[in-house]
Amino acid sequence: MKIISPSNIFTGLLTSHFDPELKKELIFNSSSLITSLMKKNEKSIGLIPTLDLLKNEDLYVSKKCGIAFEGSLCNSYIYFKPAEKSVNEFSLFGDVSSLEVILSKILFKEMYNTDIKIEILTHDQNLQDKNLVIIGNKNFENEKCFSGISFSEEVIEFLSLPFVNYVFASTDKSSIEELNEKLENIGSKVYKNIAKYDLGKNMTKKTKDYIKANISSLIIDFEPNDVEGINQLLTLPYYHGIVNDIAEVNFV
Repeated sequence: MKIISPSNIFTGLLTSHFDPELKKELIFNSSSLITSLMKKNEKSIGLIPTLDLLKNEDLYVSKKCGIAFEGSLCNSYIYFKPAEKSVNEFSLFGDVSSLEVILSKILFKEMYNTDIKIEILTHDQNLQDKNLVIIGNKNFENEKCFSGISFSEEVIEFLSLPFVNYVFASTDKSSIEELNEKLENIGSKVYKNIAKYDLGKNMTKKTKDYIKANISSLIIDFEPNDVEGINQLLTLPYYHGIVNDIAEVNFV
């Protein structure tokens, strides 16, 4: 049972508490590729961006475990160019997936009633000269996240539910059932051991302290509220005319 995961601080915290057998099956890859890679490998599981479910209603999805946020701590932050009077264009940088592309359009429509143009950057040159959404660990280098707006806070504001960033999914129902058993209450282990975890070399003490102080807003063990967060997040593209139907999820 291969498990394909994005690579960031939060998935690192989760997967570091996998048992040795699961760790042997773990593969890291870009978020945008995980769903397609998982579907090509029988019985494999992907920790996929939630909005990948819009075009993959055949997948079975864990209602027990994933990556969600219910506070300012998040894997994606919004940064505005200084002295910008109007917002028409935004650049996405980092581990970009369908989720950030779609949600950026929705968020800025909600926040500013404007349809923004989006470009995806592949290099980190001149990031300070652009309106940005950064996805992944780059947010936590050089205390950058403190000048940004958390994606999760914006989503929570109009959903009044947690922002579910990644879900475990598979084409094989039994694989999700097995994973649910293996990962039961794994979130509590993350909270218990956070003080011991090395968050990375490129972070200041202030940033590490911020992540550890807000770790309780990282949700790994899902409750009914988080499952409803998945359902409601999937309705947003429909109500904004991005997709024609509301996706139905096969929860396990």
